[in-house]
Amino acid sequence: MDITNILGALTGNDAIDAISQNLKIDQKQVSSVVTAALPYLLGAMQKNASSQAGAASLADALGYHAGNAGNIVNNLKAADLTDGNKILSHIFGGNLSSILGGISKNTGVGSNAVGSILASIAPSLLALLGKGQQSSGTNAAGLESMLGMILGGMSSSGKSNTGGLGSILGGLGSIFGK
Repeated sequence: MDITNILGALTGNDAIDAISQNLKIDQKQVSSVVTAALPYLLGAMQKNASSQAGAASLADALGYHAGNAGNIVNNLKAADLTDGNKILSHIFGGNLSSILGGISKNTGVGSNAVGSILASIAPSLLALLGKGQQSSGTNAAGLESMLGMILGGMSSSGKSNTGGLGSILGGLGSIFGK
């Protein structure tokens, strides 16, 4: 799975423009939220995949969404926010409001807008990860490792990097009680 393709599909100009137009939110705000949120989303999914039941549930969700990885920009233009909110609830559980508040504080974008942006990208993120899971042949038991490899290749700016996430993952640990 190529982290550059996943990040590019969700952080590229076309994707940011599609989200901005769909939600009527400034492109710079959308970009800062998406970039800040990806490590949180991936980290929470990795934590969920650390249990057998969580990995199985995530594998089902990725499989369900994988068929929608074809044209991410079109998906973002017509994002299903109801589905996105359900995904966020599954990923973050009872920590969702804390995550939204933290991203809001870090980006200066209001919590409601952060929630809409995350709900907008969540189905597409699952689609991209599902496609990557299928192409790599990763089973449910390998999802935690797969997500760890992706996270290890991201910097706190959301760009590809071999340095890892550092302070963002430290922040996740405190939110998730590690």
